[in-house]
Amino acid sequence: MSDGGAKNLSRLISQSLRDELGSKERDELEQHLDEDEQSRRFTSLSRAIQQSVEFGADSVAENASADSPKLSDDSIQAMKSSVAQAAREKMELSQAGLIATTDSSESNDATDEPPPKRRVTSDFQLLRKIGQGGLGNVWLGRDEQLNRKVAIKELNANAMESPKAWKRFQREAEITGLLEHPNIVPIYQYGSDRASAEPFYAMRFVGKRTLADAIAEYHDRVEAGESESLELHRLLSVFLDICGAIGYAHSRGVVHRDLKPENVALDNFGQVIVLDWGLAKLLEDGELSDKVSAEATLTDSTMGRTMEGDIVGTPLYMAPEQAEGKLENISERTDVYGLGATLFSILTGSAPHARSIDKSQSDIRAAVKAIAKRDTPRAREYQPTTPLELDAICAKAMAKKQHLRFRNAEALAEAVERWMAGQSEKQSQYEAVRMEGRELRADTQSLANDLERNVQFMSMLPPIQEPVRAETDEEVAIWRERLATIYQGLLSANSAYSSVVYFRIEGDEFAELVRVERSSRDSSRVRIVPKSRLQTRKASRYLLSVAEMKPDEEITSLESDPLGEFQSGDEQELVLASGVPVYDEKTEYVFGVVMIVCDIQQILRQQFSRPFQSQEVVAVSDASQVILRTEGGQVRESSIGCSLADTAPHFVEAANHLQSNAEFVDESDGAIYGVRVALSPKRSGLAYLLKRK
Repeated sequence: MSDGGAKNLSRLISQSLRDELGSKERDELEQHLDEDEQSRRFTSLSRAIQQSVEFGADSVAENASADSPKLSDDSIQAMKSSVAQAAREKMELSQAGLIATTDSSESNDATDEPPPKRRVTSDFQLLRKIGQGGLGNVWLGRDEQLNRKVAIKELNANAMESPKAWKRFQREAEITGLLEHPNIVPIYQYGSDRASAEPFYAMRFVGKRTLADAIAEYHDRVEAGESESLELHRLLSVFLDICGAIGYAHSRGVVHRDLKPENVALDNFGQVIVLDWGLAKLLEDGELSDKVSAEATLTDSTMGRTMEGDIVGTPLYMAPEQAEGKLENISERTDVYGLGATLFSILTGSAPHARSIDKSQSDIRAAVKAIAKRDTPRAREYQPTTPLELDAICAKAMAKKQHLRFRNAEALAEAVERWMAGQSEKQSQYEAVRMEGRELRADTQSLANDLERNVQFMSMLPPIQEPVRAETDEEVAIWRERLATIYQGLLSANSAYSSVVYFRIEGDEFAELVRVERSSRDSSRVRIVPKSRLQTRKASRYLLSVAEMKPDEEITSLESDPLGEFQSGDEQELVLASGVPVYDEKTEYVFGVVMIVCDIQQILRQQFSRPFQSQEVVAVSDASQVILRTEGGQVRESSIGCSLADTAPHFVEAANHLQSNAEFVDESDGAIYGVRVALSPKRSGLAYLLKRK
């Protein structure tokens, strides 16, 4: 071949390797190759050089064909050095800005061929096993290329023998990889081990803490009395993230089918990750139904049966249509049930079917049948303090009939979110109610303390001992006048005091020595009861109890008959009485009793006249008798003296609680609050019950 022909051939070969030949030039090159063996060998050598530039000089030896020119080791080594030197020089010129690199996205137009594939080799070091199930094991691993921790899932020994398990594993990896959402675990790489050819996939490592762990910790604090509403708010925020992830999966035609707290990971920074899509169902009309490879397809009946080991936990959260085996009815609302079951666990600390399954029973089929037949459990049956609205939301999500559930995950999330938004306002209102209840208790407690100090003072006046020493009627008249004057001043200064009485106690009878009382017709008038109107009769149990006290010890109590002056069956109103014994200074035996009686209704009317944020306020005795009740700022006169159960039954639970406790806090709905006023121990007391608007 002439020098001109050789140069022309070289030019044509170079253009061919760069895909720059036109049809005329391509015909010319083919003619040269057909006519000349040397040209064919030259073309093969040119192709080898081009490969060395693109893939390294090693590729020349690996991919040489039988008719390729034989290159010596020295030639190959020289080629390597040349290619490496050229690459370094190009990099240096590029970094210095002397040459420009061309972006393939800019250089290739719509008609260009896609760029060649990139082949990556990754190595993962398994550190320790962090989980296992019926299908596979999960390891904590390290990505050797990026030096980061990852989670590695691989088939376990039993699943390795099952072709269906291989397909299920690939299916799980593909579906998870196609669901790109912040709250769905991301997959970094799927492939097979080079040595064993066993499949595995690497995904983000989010730690071992799950929603199940967070729920258990929360309810441990609830039982210890250390929980706060903020903790429930945090768990519900996690629940909203789960709903968002499931709503996204549904939008792409994927139903999870195995939702439970154990399948939700929580990292240290509050990230919520939904795991384990191994039982996911692809809806026929869904976006991803035709994107999963044929090798990973399985029939729905096959996927509906969990492998041995998975079945243990799954039934506790299983929807009725799953328990009945009606796989054709599996839909997005099956996941709505699973979300409701997860919410149930948050509210109660227990799986919804925990009481439906005998844990000692090994027959899973019988357990699943029990789930299918029984009615949906209510959260308040498991945890009575569950907020009423959340209980209703949970029950709707877990309705036995699918069409009665929320239409989708977004609707369920919206209902919970509305409750959370309104809860802050309700909480603010409830705090106002609690403050009002505590103020009522503080006012009444202060009045009771003043009452006790006054009765103590009345019992220690110098004239109090005169009846013991008096020998003539004139002496008796003098000390009666002095005491009556003092008692009269006490009642005039305290409008809530209705009477002050000084008794002499003899056995089980009393005799009034001095009595000053407020007029029943005109409360502003205070009068001294004449001697002829003073009573002598059998003492009440309250009066005898006061006489048994030690000096300077008083009894303050709500009493319907503090003296014992009414006949059995007579109707009388409650009063607040405080009494203290009087001892003879010489004999040191009890001589009598001083007692102050208050009109408790007048006290309450004054207290209830203030503006309240509470919709309803009730003052009730320990016997659940209504002393005074207001509703919407108006006193309900018809309720006075009636049973609480008849007039305001919604307060009965709180009233019963206050029989042995100082405060009642409505943890379920934040509507009712109650406090008890501490009077004398083992005596009848007073409680305030309030209801939020």
